[in-house]
Amino acid sequence: MSKSLYFARQPILDIHGQTYAYELLYRSSLEHTFSPIEDGRSATAQVLVNSLNLIGLKNILGKAYAFINVDEALLMDDMLFSIPKEQFVLEILETVQINDTVIERIKALKEEGYRFALDDVDCSKEYILNFQPLFEYIDILKIDITLVDETRLPKFLALFKKFGMKILAEKVETQEEFDRYKEYGCDLFQGYFFARPDIIENRRLDPENVVILNLIQQIQNEHSIDDICHSFEQNVALTLQLLRFINSAAFSFRSSIKSIRQAIMLLGPNQLKSWLLLISYANPPSGPKGLENPLLNLAQTRSNMMQTLTKVIYKDACTPSHLDKAAFIGLLSLVEALFQSPMQTILKELNVDEEITQTLVMHKGEFSMIYQLVCAVELFDTQSVDTLLSQLSISQEDFSKSVEEAYEITEHFSAEINNS
Repeated sequence: MSKSLYFARQPILDIHGQTYAYELLYRSSLEHTFSPIEDGRSATAQVLVNSLNLIGLKNILGKAYAFINVDEALLMDDMLFSIPKEQFVLEILETVQINDTVIERIKALKEEGYRFALDDVDCSKEYILNFQPLFEYIDILKIDITLVDETRLPKFLALFKKFGMKILAEKVETQEEFDRYKEYGCDLFQGYFFARPDIIENRRLDPENVVILNLIQQIQNEHSIDDICHSFEQNVALTLQLLRFINSAAFSFRSSIKSIRQAIMLLGPNQLKSWLLLISYANPPSGPKGLENPLLNLAQTRSNMMQTLTKVIYKDACTPSHLDKAAFIGLLSLVEALFQSPMQTILKELNVDEEITQTLVMHKGEFSMIYQLVCAVELFDTQSVDTLLSQLSISQEDFSKSVEEAYEITEHFSAEINNS
């Protein structure tokens, strides 16, 4: 990646909870801090467009669309034609002044096949009067649910739907909000609500997940291979799932793996624990199931980013043990959302070592700041990112490369699994 750009991606989901797109968020790191891209700066726009093409975003996005913000300066600049229209949605900022020149430009780009979204719609009379001349060219309209008067929303949605626009509810942070705005007729949803669980104390775990937890516990307690194989034999569906994972192109074994015993010997205990957790994320007790489940995608990304950042920090002193622990922390970080039970309860059942528990529960320990950095990237909390990079002595260039690499590994693995 260009050393002059840092980006993060935030998921946009459809009504089934599957990933439809990512909004790509940017900060220029031409200076020593993560300052916002300034409106109208041609040089910064050039960095943005060049970086979009240089970093191979198809490897980072998979089949999903990418939403990017465009101000009036970028909208009118022919650099825009460098952005691949097949996979990008141009998100028109609410600060754009609507006039005949802007309308003609959007109309021409629409005829060329570009897709458009309107950002931060508050459903006010002033907003609608200003942007209504664009409605016939807009594909997606983004409603900020923190700004809109919910009692008047059905009336506005009826108006917007007449223009054939999809409605995206943004800043959706809870499952209850997702369900409510889906009932209103919204088509797309932006936010991490799928990773914000409704925790229930003493909740009984799904039987299939109990089997997986018991297996991870056996591996943690160094049970014999015979015991672990016997546990797998009690659940044929789980055995078949794991064999499908292991025989995918992602592993590139020379010959197919035909037994769990063979898989255990080849993978080793740490990688086997990770794959058991990934299977759980692919088949949660609630929400969308399958390898494209956004919870699985987020868990993989956290795990991969923990590893790529660990490599940067430890450099030549980085050991397989460091990487295994970093990856496991990333995967475990979302078990509350997966099992809808308190983190401490699940970690205790898994017999997870004290260092990992301290990292995830108390934010203490050797990997604590790396984990906090991963979460800050996810939320695009640039102030925290800046502080943590300084504390960890990570250069902006190494940081940007680590983030990009983590996204690429996640999407590459998902593509290979789904094509296997």
